[in-house]
Amino acid sequence: MKYIRKTFKLLLCTVMTLAVALSAGCSGNGENALPDSAAFGDLSEEADAFEVSSGGVDAFEAPSDEADSIREADMEARVSQMSDAMSLEQKVAQMIMPAIRTWGRKRQGVTNLSALPGLAEALRRHQYGGVILFGSNIVDTEQTVRLIQNLQTNNAQSADATTAGVIPYLVAADQEGGAVARLTMGTRGTGSMAIGATGGEAEQSALDTGRIFGEELAALGINVNLGPCIDVITDLTDLGMSTRVFSDDSKIVSKLGEAFMMGVGQSGVITTYKHFPGAGDGSDYPTSIRLTREQLETGGLLAFRKAVENGAEMVMTSATTFPLLDDEVLMADGVTKGYYPATLSPKIVTGMLREELGFDGVVITDALEMEQFVTEPDTGAVLFSGRVGTVKYDLQTAEKAINAGCDILLIPTDLNDEDAVRYYDDYISGISALVREGAVSEQRIDESVRRILRLKARHGLLDMDTSGEDIERRIETAKQIVGSAAHHAVESDIAAKAVTRLKDNGVLPLSGKGNRVVIIGRTNYDNIPIRYAIDSLMRGGFIDADARIENRIDGEISGSENASTSIVIDRYYDGKTLSYSNRLSRAVRNADAVVCLSAVGAGMDALQDNNPAMMGVSRAFSDAHEAGAKFVLLSDNLPVDATRFQNADAIVCAYLSAGFGVDPTARTSGSENVGAFNANVPAALRAIFGAADMPGTLPINIPDLEKKPDGTWAYNGEILYKRGFSAPIPALSISQNEKHT
Repeated sequence: MKYIRKTFKLLLCTVMTLAVALSAGCSGNGENALPDSAAFGDLSEEADAFEVSSGGVDAFEAPSDEADSIREADMEARVSQMSDAMSLEQKVAQMIMPAIRTWGRKRQGVTNLSALPGLAEALRRHQYGGVILFGSNIVDTEQTVRLIQNLQTNNAQSADATTAGVIPYLVAADQEGGAVARLTMGTRGTGSMAIGATGGEAEQSALDTGRIFGEELAALGINVNLGPCIDVITDLTDLGMSTRVFSDDSKIVSKLGEAFMMGVGQSGVITTYKHFPGAGDGSDYPTSIRLTREQLETGGLLAFRKAVENGAEMVMTSATTFPLLDDEVLMADGVTKGYYPATLSPKIVTGMLREELGFDGVVITDALEMEQFVTEPDTGAVLFSGRVGTVKYDLQTAEKAINAGCDILLIPTDLNDEDAVRYYDDYISGISALVREGAVSEQRIDESVRRILRLKARHGLLDMDTSGEDIERRIETAKQIVGSAAHHAVESDIAAKAVTRLKDNGVLPLSGKGNRVVIIGRTNYDNIPIRYAIDSLMRGGFIDADARIENRIDGEISGSENASTSIVIDRYYDGKTLSYSNRLSRAVRNADAVVCLSAVGAGMDALQDNNPAMMGVSRAFSDAHEAGAKFVLLSDNLPVDATRFQNADAIVCAYLSAGFGVDPTARTSGSENVGAFNANVPAALRAIFGAADMPGTLPINIPDLEKKPDGTWAYNGEILYKRGFSAPIPALSISQNEKHT
């Protein structure tokens, strides 16, 4: 019943948002603004109580408990009837979500199912619960709508559909935004950490971002968003999540996660919260997090507890091990003791998520193809017997995941050739054999299948028209929505609100008139957002119209040779090695001001003196200060690089280093819209040159660094910049040892 109430809550949120947006349009306020007098949490409370006091919406009446009960009973009867009609193998197939990135020996990207009859036939062999799409599947809007429609139509023609009935796919994609955004022709979004940096606007930013993603996903036919991450940062020394998290404060994460879900849900798209139990590590390599239950209770577990209370429908489990929470098990060698990933742990999935938190929705594993399901991180031991990547090995993983309480097995392997077709035949029959042998109970299978069918019924998927007769209309509609100017405008507004001034010794804003400025990107790709920002600043009069622009990345030179203003664009890193040239050094030493982009990610390696990218920033810093130039550090990823350059004249944070290769002025194929560009760095550069304010605040605590006797850098346990901090305007000169509150 709570899911029906959540649906009504989403309806109220949609109506209220539209009503406020219409009012804002008349008064000149921002799009989809929430009432100034109410935080998003207040809106949620009103929706829970089914009372709305503004805009004349209070004529709506909540569904009665009796109506709720009738709908629930009808849905349960339908789900039971469908489940009872399915064979064991058909039930198992519903629990599997393969990827279809490529097909055939040439590993051709899967973008057009009609051109790949072998794959179409392979998919018809079983009626899978769903498919997950990646960047290799998504080229442009029309192509993506056709691909998804063809997938649904093809599934309806499967042999299983004739006996068990047509059960349309859950079509999933990771559209968290920022660094993880599959819609290359759509709106990238600023990323979760940038949303967290918008401070008092953060809940509205999360709602708007979720709404945009929901609209674009739904227009394409994607009905499941694998996001947001409601992990809470626990350890910056080994943080695989980077800027994919909202904050290191669980209460903030909880509020922003709910706001994001409410936005996505306005278009009927299913939100997947990840990665339970929420410890803040999304590494692609085996990872162990040594958190106690008490530590987790005030961190990620709190965020997930709130998500469940607010009607979460789908949760993805973590591939990380938790030695202080879980039971020790024997590895494949029968001697070594270690721990399974959380996904395979009954204590974590059933004990914590299901029983303690009361979650009865769909649990999806993290991708089972990952190394985390092969190697135990602390011992290096292999988890299970047999050759890795074979059905024999992967059936052991499946058995553990199902018995732990998971419902959907995500990407046991990529469905990419005839060998993979045989793999899935054996995988499905192998899991069925485990049931018949008693290793997995049939009750456990039935529980999962009913949860999956219930989710599909609740979102109208079981009644989906899979014929595709209206596809041309849907394509035209999608072209108007995906990557639209309106969506990018909201994205850019959020990016501008996220720009954070960490330090300013009175050098900001930089003058684009009569100055010699060097802007140094990290790699060649940084050229695109840098040049886009400069063009915008020149149009706005913040940089002289005749300024001499020497772009050493693409070789373009423009402006007057006699101009009093000159800007040099260069880079210091080629993606692997240091590329800080003598020519760049001379330009820096001849400059009045230097802006250097820095993109530090997870772990400590990126902060060390021998890291090539860090060496490039350090040389620019040294050259600038030795020559008397002002040095501005533009941190465009995790803002921990601020700890290495505390003597910079100014430090500005943008929180996103993805999407640099996408030109914001280029139209996507068959559309007037633009693709998933990086809005954060242009927003920061505009603010650095005085075209906008810097209203953002730090969403995380940044610890201080110290150099150890062996020459390496390590966090010293002190907080250098506290969550919520932003430097005053103008800032006083701050010594390296001061802490910031």
